[in-house]
Amino acid sequence: MRLRSTAAVIVGALALALPTAGPSLADDHGERALGTLHYEYLDASGAPRNGRILPADNDTCYLLTRTSRDEPAIEVRNETQSLAVLFDNRSCEGEAETVLQPGGRAKQVEVVSVRFKPVDDEEAGRGDNGGNGTWPGRGDQDQDQNRDDEDEVEGFVARILRALG
Repeated sequence: MRLRSTAAVIVGALALALPTAGPSLADDHGERALGTLHYEYLDASGAPRNGRILPADNDTCYLLTRTSRDEPAIEVRNETQSLAVLFDNRSCEGEAETVLQPGGRAKQVEVVSVRFKPVDDEEAGRGDNGGNGTWPGRGDQDQDQNRDDEDEVEGFVARILRALG
């Protein structure tokens, strides 16, 4: 009996902790949404596909669904009320690829994630690691750090599952 209640507490804690551990996937947030970010990417066969996200908040990193570093979004249209700061990595870190004003469009980009900022934000071109705020341009992304972060989360989940099972 104690094992079940302990397992329920661990699973509940895990459910609360994991969504804050990394970038958020955008979803339909109804009235709270900032607007819509439209993007085009190429699927595994090279066919162009359209995607969109409906971000709910500024200052949150959103992954562009069905994109990756190998298959990034190649065109983006910002139909939100915020600046769209586009990055070539999953964590919205480093220097931005480009920043789109509301109503703006970027072609011939290679982006994977976006962080929304209020239009009057002076730090909009900077990622979490700083940068000089100039765009477009690419900052160096520390891939080893990203892998370490992912490994740490996976290791944490594996330890919990071993304890439960």
